[in-house]
Amino acid sequence: MLKIVNKILFTTLITITLFVLSGCNELMEVLNENASPKSAPYALEEYQKGVVTYVVDGDTFDVELENGQTERVRPILVDAPEICHKSSPSDCEVEPYGDEATDFTRELLDGETVYLEQDVSERDRYDRLLAYVYLEDGRMYQELILEEGLAKIAVYEPDTKYQAHLEEFEQTAKDEQINLWSIPGAAGE
Repeated sequence: MLKIVNKILFTTLITITLFVLSGCNELMEVLNENASPKSAPYALEEYQKGVVTYVVDGDTFDVELENGQTERVRPILVDAPEICHKSSPSDCEVEPYGDEATDFTRELLDGETVYLEQDVSERDRYDRLLAYVYLEDGRMYQELILEEGLAKIAVYEPDTKYQAHLEEFEQTAKDEQINLWSIPGAAGE
């Protein structure tokens, strides 16, 4: 009789253990899906690697990929203030902090190796490659420019993988009234 009870207890214990472990695996999958890039282990080698060769403005730059091809890149989920270009109309006016966003991006990225992680869409309507952009040390460009208050969140579905994560950086800059957020209405608020 004791053997039967022990066998039942052992089987029940194994069943419960397997049930809990399978639930943990599902929970881990959900957590990994919603993981922020800061908490996720960086697998930069899985992303496209290249060198920034030209900064157009705070949210557009050229990257020469390892295959020798140059792509114009648009970082996903951020919108930096506009600046005037040679091709801009004569009445073009630089938006507040446009020059600062461009200078920040140039100083941070020009000549640097970056890694490009794509979301759902490959390109925007201007044929720019859409990507989350990482520096070699694993920091995400979008986090850095939002943290400096030199860009705001711009959501274009379906590319929203890190939206909630990046909104935290924008909110901190808003709360601290950094750059864009120091001028009422400057960021379209």
